[in-house]
Amino acid sequence: MNTKTMPRGGTPARARRPEPKHAAPKAHRLDTGALLGIVLLLAVGLIALFSASYPAAISKFNDGIYFIKRQGLYAIIGFVAMLVISGIDYHIYLRFQKPLFVVCIGLLILVIIPGVGVNHNGATRWIDLPLLGEFQPSELMKDAIIISFSYYAVKFGDRVRKIRGDLPFFGALLLVAGLLYFEPHLSGTIIIFGIGLAILIVAGMKIWYFIPIGIVVAAAGVWYIATQGYANARIEAWLNPFATDELFRGDGWQGGNSQIAIGSGGFWGLGLGQGRQKHLYLPEPQNDFIFSAWCEEMGFVGALLVILLFAFLIYRCYNIAFHAQDKMGCLLATGIATKLAIQTLLNLFVVTGLFPVTGASLPFFSYGGTALLMQMGEMGIILNISRYMRPSEKRRG
Repeated sequence: MNTKTMPRGGTPARARRPEPKHAAPKAHRLDTGALLGIVLLLAVGLIALFSASYPAAISKFNDGIYFIKRQGLYAIIGFVAMLVISGIDYHIYLRFQKPLFVVCIGLLILVIIPGVGVNHNGATRWIDLPLLGEFQPSELMKDAIIISFSYYAVKFGDRVRKIRGDLPFFGALLLVAGLLYFEPHLSGTIIIFGIGLAILIVAGMKIWYFIPIGIVVAAAGVWYIATQGYANARIEAWLNPFATDELFRGDGWQGGNSQIAIGSGGFWGLGLGQGRQKHLYLPEPQNDFIFSAWCEEMGFVGALLVILLFAFLIYRCYNIAFHAQDKMGCLLATGIATKLAIQTLLNLFVVTGLFPVTGASLPFFSYGGTALLMQMGEMGIILNISRYMRPSEKRRG
C-alpha cells in the first residue's frame, strides 16, 4: 500500500473531510392538515353566510346575494394572498413590528375622536377608509400584539421570567385596553389580553403571576360594569332574556332570539335555507349570530361539524407552534392560534347564552371583508411556519 496517501493514525486522506457548516433549514411542503381545515371552514362559512344573509340582504339592499358576492370576492382574494404569504419567510414581519404597533395606536385614537369614528348599535369601532370601506382598527391591533409581543419576548429572553421584564408587556396591554374602553369594545379587549398572556406564558412567564393579574382583571371588570350603563342591562338580559316581554324586546332581543333559533333546529335541523329566525327576528344573522342561523337549519349535527372543524384547525395551529423551528415561529403561531381559539369560543359562548352579548364575530363565517382578509393572512403565516418544521416532527404531528 502506498503510505504517502496515509496520514497519521492510518486513516485514508480522502475519508477525513471537514465537518459541514450548519445550514439554514430548508423549506418543506406546508402543513396539509391545516390547509384542509382552512379550506373546509371557508367553504362551509360561505354556504352558511349565503343562507343566513339572504333575507337581510333583500331587506336592506333589495339584493339577496349582496353579502355573499362581496364576501366571496374577499374569500378569493384572501385565499390567493394566503398562498402567497405562505411562501414568504415569517421573520420579515418582525421588521415592521414597531411602526405597525404605533400606527394601530394612532388608528385607535382616531376612532374615538368625534366625527371620525363610525358608530353602529351604540359602539364606535370603525373608520371609513377609501376603497376599503369600514375598517375596524382593533382587528389590526390583534396582529400588532402578536408580532410585537413575539419579537420582544424573544429579545428579552430570560427577563420575561421576572416581573420587571413583563411590565412593558402589561403596560402595552393596559394602553390598548384604555383606548378600547372608549369605543367600547369588550370582546376585543378580552381577545387582545388573551393573545398577549398566551405569548408571555409560552415565552416563560411564571404561572403564579396570574394571581395578581386575576385580581386586577376582576377589579377592572367590576369597575367596567359599574361605569358602563349598558353593561348592567346586558348582564340582566343575559341572565334571563325572557324575564319580561319588555326585557325580551329590549336588551334581551339578541340573546333570546339566538337561543330560539338554536333550539328550533333540534337534532337534524330544519334544512339548509329553511330557517325562520333569520327573517328579521334574529339580529345580525350574517354577522355575530350566523352560528345561530346555521344551528336552526342544520341542527345539532351541523353545529357539531362546525365545532369539530374549528377544533381541528386550532389543534393544527398549536401543533405547528409546538414544532416550529425557532422560538419566534413558536410564539407567532401561538398568538395566531390563541386569537382564533378565543374569538371562536367567545362567539359560540355568546350565541348559546353562556356569555353576555359582546359583539364577537365568528372567524371564516361572519360577514366582513377586511376581517376575512386578515384571517387568511394569519393563516398564510401559520402555513409558512409549518414549512420549516423538521420533517420527522412534521410526520409525527
